Amino acid sequence: MVLICPQCGKSGLYLETGGVMGDIYHCKNCTYIGNFVIEGEEDLMEEIEEGHRIETGR
Repeated sequence: MVLICPQCGKSGLYLETGGVMGDIYHCKNCTYIGNFVIEGEEDLMEEIEEGHRIETGR
């Protein structure tokens, strides 16, 4: 199980802070900072990355 960034679809997330309001994650690959992350396997990560490429044209 890996933590996947909902913005870029990569697994470069680390725990920024945690506390009363919950955990906040920061993505090393893009500008995402937030508490919503996706837990999944490598195949799900590839699907999210493909959707991001289609959306951004990169």
